[in-house]
Amino acid sequence: MVIPNSASSEVVRPEDVQATFCDVLVDEWINQGVRYAAIAPGSRSTPLALALMKAQESTSSLTVDVFHDERSAAFSALGSAMASGLPAIVLCTSGTAAAHLHAAVIEADLSEVPMIVCTADRPPELRDVGAPQTIDQTKMFGDAVRWFHDPGVPFDGVAASWRSLAVRSFWLSAGSRPGPVHLNLPFREPLVGRSVRSLFDASGASGSERTRERRRGRIILAPDDLDQLVEDLRGRRGVIIAGRGAGDPASIETLARAVGWPVFAEPRAGCGAGSRTILHFDALLRVPEVATSLRPDVVLRLGESPASKVLAQWVTNGSCREIHVDNSSRIRDPNHHLAVRIEADPDQLLAQLADRLDLISVDTWWEKWLTADRTVRSVLDDIDRADDPWSGLSASRAVMRMIPRDSHLVVSSSMPIRDVEWFAGDTSHVTVHANRGANGIDGVIATALGVARSSDRPTYVLLGDVAAIHDASTLLSLASRDVDVRIVVINNDGGGIFHHLPQASTVDERTFEAIYGTPHGLSFADLAAALGLERTSSDRSSDEVRAALNNRGPSLIEIRTDRHRDVEAHQYFHARVAEKIRHSP
Repeated sequence: MVIPNSASSEVVRPEDVQATFCDVLVDEWINQGVRYAAIAPGSRSTPLALALMKAQESTSSLTVDVFHDERSAAFSALGSAMASGLPAIVLCTSGTAAAHLHAAVIEADLSEVPMIVCTADRPPELRDVGAPQTIDQTKMFGDAVRWFHDPGVPFDGVAASWRSLAVRSFWLSAGSRPGPVHLNLPFREPLVGRSVRSLFDASGASGSERTRERRRGRIILAPDDLDQLVEDLRGRRGVIIAGRGAGDPASIETLARAVGWPVFAEPRAGCGAGSRTILHFDALLRVPEVATSLRPDVVLRLGESPASKVLAQWVTNGSCREIHVDNSSRIRDPNHHLAVRIEADPDQLLAQLADRLDLISVDTWWEKWLTADRTVRSVLDDIDRADDPWSGLSASRAVMRMIPRDSHLVVSSSMPIRDVEWFAGDTSHVTVHANRGANGIDGVIATALGVARSSDRPTYVLLGDVAAIHDASTLLSLASRDVDVRIVVINNDGGGIFHHLPQASTVDERTFEAIYGTPHGLSFADLAAALGLERTSSDRSSDEVRAALNNRGPSLIEIRTDRHRDVEAHQYFHARVAEKIRHSP
């Protein structure tokens, strides 16, 4: 069947309409700012896959990566958007392929990372009739997406709506609450067509000048509400807790000086170099004398929360007034303790507060915290000087100190993010990323690949062995990609975090190893070698790891540790901190 073009004698075939539709989408996405796309191979997605590849060849502004695994593709798009703040595209074929995107879609939702998720689909006549590779893809990601749309099989009569579809998907993804949007795109065979100029032009204007633009303002606190917040803070002992989305570190430091409070900051906040930042708050709060004597009246929480459960329990169990400031409409109150929730732009609010609050010079509140924090640092310095085999604690500190300034670091959930938060010290010389929305351990390497693509900076990965197993498919073809990703796998042969949980002492050892320890016996250095990656394996040598980290990636460095020794390292550290604080003047 062919369709005559009403504007001329040109004959437009259905496959040409599909090809032009996809060219229009890609053209407008690039106009809006899309710079990265991740594709998983498949047949039904051919029209859009070819449009993306053609765009990459014709413009230097779009980078396209092809992955064997849909999950890797989705997490790479997530990482790209996380680093750039711009929606990235992920594309897969129909059927169960689309289901493999779900984990990254969930993370993008909860972490508010913009993504345009494109799933190819069969046309309506092939649904519900037993056609192969066909499932119900309608709203398959539920409420995890900001918008779902299925425009139907493209036809030339609605060409004027195509560019609007691309714009709307971009705007809703990058809106006031960023996140994923889902376009379900059915295509009919034949799937390979040619783009028709007259039909492309019928979709509307294109080119470098954006024909449709998005403007986004800042949420500013009303004057009366600002007055009340000032009264909540003035003259009280408090703590500022800063996480991802907390605002500019310099503004946080300014406010901390104005109110005379310490700052408890997790690595993603970038506040580690601040003079009021307490780098080892988790260790201090495990000492009962500190946790009791230094209880605050007010806690001002900015952005997302640190990983420390000890901190969360300390805030909840105290009688302090907890105030949360966030630019997001998402509620972050897992302990049901919030007294005040403020939805506002943190930078604007911090500047307003600093102007209204006077320095509390007579109170040594923050200095007590700083003195205690110095005690923790002295214990860590002693550990650094010991020539012991690697542990998660020592590895996180060493790796952080070896990573050069202005690099990016992607840290997996489970123990690595905790070891970095609790022990690594000042991390402000690098940009730290972690998938803390859902706290999953899948897709960590793929996330880092996307970060590297969008940042164009050396990107390091610190993850555990189980997380590396989850994302092993991303290592396929990594050696052939021109991307500077340097992967550090802390290999303790299983699930090390469970040894820190109550199950370790309440479940018999054999059962514990079977369902929690889950030893695998893998050598990640050997796996890397089989896949053509540069690799290093180390039991204790810092020089060996430093040399490997200094070489441009892609590469993999395996640091071998012992799960039981990791627990002992944590216990020894906390015991030494408590002892030194109790005996300090």
